[in-house]
Amino acid sequence: MRAEARKPWQEEARAHARAAAREFGEALKAMLPERFWQHMKAARREALLSMRTILDGLLEEETPSTGVERS
Repeated sequence: MRAEARKPWQEEARAHARAAAREFGEALKAMLPERFWQHMKAARREALLSMRTILDGLLEEETPSTGVERS
């Protein structure tokens, strides 16, 4: 649904939902120590690197070798 087709109350509801999510995030930040967030960031990075490795491996299996090295 395009933005101009939305009803005013739908836009207001979306704005409140975004604000609620933002406030929930701020509440979590206030409750948990900074070290927790450092470890969460590191865990997220490792998960993303794992996904990248899996995707690279699958692409290598699917793509015929052209003799060109990937960087």
